[in-house]
Amino acid sequence: MKKAFYFSLILLFCFPQFVVRAESDKQPILVAHRGASHLADENTLKAYALAAEYGMDYIECDPRLTKDGVFVIMHDATVDRTTNGSGEVSQLTLTEIKSMRTENGEQIPTLEEVLVLAKERGIGIFIDTKVNEIPAFEKMIGLIKKFGMEEKVIVMLWWQDAQKWMEKNHPEIATCLSWPAPIPSLKEVKKVGAEWVGALVQYATESMIKNAHKAGLKVITMPINDPEQIQQKIQDGLDVVQTDDPRLVQALRDETGVMK
Repeated sequence: MKKAFYFSLILLFCFPQFVVRAESDKQPILVAHRGASHLADENTLKAYALAAEYGMDYIECDPRLTKDGVFVIMHDATVDRTTNGSGEVSQLTLTEIKSMRTENGEQIPTLEEVLVLAKERGIGIFIDTKVNEIPAFEKMIGLIKKFGMEEKVIVMLWWQDAQKWMEKNHPEIATCLSWPAPIPSLKEVKKVGAEWVGALVQYATESMIKNAHKAGLKVITMPINDPEQIQQKIQDGLDVVQTDDPRLVQALRDETGVMK
């Protein structure tokens, strides 16, 4: 199956006239997890630029606050795994973090730099929040509005109180709430204001996706990097495909015939 899929990709990239469009006009939304993180160091401007070049709809990022109150993009609480430095992001200044380099010599970007890149490239941002303090949310929303990205951002939330606060204070910004925690009912997830719902891949069954759609929600999972699993989840109705490798889904939006 995998050989057949990769052969189809070769046909698509080299001989686009062989592509047959899917019968449905509905195409999955494509999200590059930490950017094109199989092609460049994760959560770097290079990874995000590559994601845009591969036609992804959104880049996923993980903002954390530095000691001096600046959002930088770092998945882990510490810089140890992804840079040549060490220490907790919250205990390091922006200057200190900017002096560090990733494995292939990239700088750690700020959220502001990512917003600039996304606006220039016409790509959305899926923000996986790592903080749960209202002042931090206010600062983050302020940056989003500064660059006029309110309609190009999805904010991933993990706490019910955070979702309620966002819906009350910034309903113009779309949110995604995790499932089955903190709210096990998909109808309630929609009721508190979320537009998307995030689940582990194994939880996003065909039945769950149908129930989410009935509630008016789009479904996203953790990243999927297996071509056959991507194909199966799309057949199950998955709305949003998140992956570390944009090469696997480069043509999904417009040329999904290769996924049959």
